[in-house]
Amino acid sequence: MAETKKAKKVYTLEEIRFNESNRTMSVLACIPIVGFVLMIIEKDDLFVRYNGAQYTIVSVLLAFSELPVIGWMFSPLVFALVVVGMIKASKGERFDIPVVSEWALKLMEII
Repeated sequence: MAETKKAKKVYTLEEIRFNESNRTMSVLACIPIVGFVLMIIEKDDLFVRYNGAQYTIVSVLLAFSELPVIGWMFSPLVFALVVVGMIKASKGERFDIPVVSEWALKLMEII
């Protein structure tokens, strides 16, 4: 008997569109820990999942904020990314963090 394998969904930036009904969830997904939870829970809205995936990766930078000198550089950066992401999400615009956006698409494929 032949086994069938389920193909992984490959996401592109063109597929990720803002959904007006999920505006609040899109904004909340920009908070690193909340974004991780929403990325796992939300299966239908790619915009929420994408924001959640990006800010899950950004939360790794937040972990470096505990280190003395490096943390002083990363903490303001992470804070700025979160604020800009929340503002953009509230306006319905996608905010692509350089390098992180590519990783976020790959993370969405896995989870």
